[in-house]
Amino acid sequence: MSALQAVVALLVCWQLFAVGISNETTTAPDDSCLKPPEIPNGYLEHLVRYRCKAHYKLRAGDGVYTLNREKQWLNKDLGEQLPECEAACGKPKHPVVQVQRIIGGSLDAKGSFPWQAKMVSHNNLTSGATLINEQWLLTTAKNLFLGHDNKTKAKDIAPTLRLYVGKKQLVEIEKVLLHPDYSEVDIGLIKLREKVPTDETVMPICLPSKDYVEVGRVGYVSGWGRNANFIFTEHLKYVMLPVADQDTCVKHYEGSTVPEKKTPKSPVGVQPILNEHTFCAGLSKYQEDTCYGDAGSAFAIHDEADDTWYAAGILSFDKSCATAEYGVYVKVSSILDWVQKTIADN
Repeated sequence: MSALQAVVALLVCWQLFAVGISNETTTAPDDSCLKPPEIPNGYLEHLVRYRCKAHYKLRAGDGVYTLNREKQWLNKDLGEQLPECEAACGKPKHPVVQVQRIIGGSLDAKGSFPWQAKMVSHNNLTSGATLINEQWLLTTAKNLFLGHDNKTKAKDIAPTLRLYVGKKQLVEIEKVLLHPDYSEVDIGLIKLREKVPTDETVMPICLPSKDYVEVGRVGYVSGWGRNANFIFTEHLKYVMLPVADQDTCVKHYEGSTVPEKKTPKSPVGVQPILNEHTFCAGLSKYQEDTCYGDAGSAFAIHDEADDTWYAAGILSFDKSCATAEYGVYVKVSSILDWVQKTIADN
């Protein structure tokens, strides 16, 4: 409720006026609250409208409440329930307007990716995470296990991580939750101890209500991964990449799309997870790519119809580094039910 701004004058006024229902006329006891003019054959109806601060939006309802005979403020959708303001998503103030790079590239100096978080493991390995609301982030299961063995419990991983949002703002992690089949669906969720304030530098990306993954469609990926010299960069960079043909990608890494004929053949010696929950993206036209440390970042797609940015994927396989031809992403539409249920349950 702290993000709600009511029209306070109207809330004061309704206490000074009798309730304006039916044809009844009202009189104001003093001049501190201006009475609206009366109209012939009409009557006043007292309304208030709740609005949200910048970078927030109403979760439900239109924010308009009417005073009834019983002196109750009612909304046509929510009844007596008060509205809530939640962080607006996918509306960066400075969206990308040109191609820049992760491998050997230029810097993101304009805050085009306010959902991008930086995660550092207990052994100082950098990876990415993606803010999806004020208190939750998506990243890969592999990122969460960096420096741990596969037997480590999620509750023991959380205290070992350092997580930064916005301009290197350190935030506290409450818990991490792994996908129940994380060996095949390389994804996990991070819950923060407190909601982060949303502004121009910190803003979640929207979760998609449809599947944006289609061959040739372009998305943007940002990250703090290794540069052309295989050194972790201190500056956020980004690249524009096209969705690739899935069968071609599978053949590139596994030799065949036929299960019994598949053989590991990754050019970088590490095999990506490829299944119905993943999609591939190729190199940019400048042969640029993501690299070690960029995993956990969003494959962000701009929907021009509603001028909003959506996370179509989360980068899982960031080992291509312009040597292999394809990065591999977990398809967010495929895990959306799990994400929403997990957040609701926790």
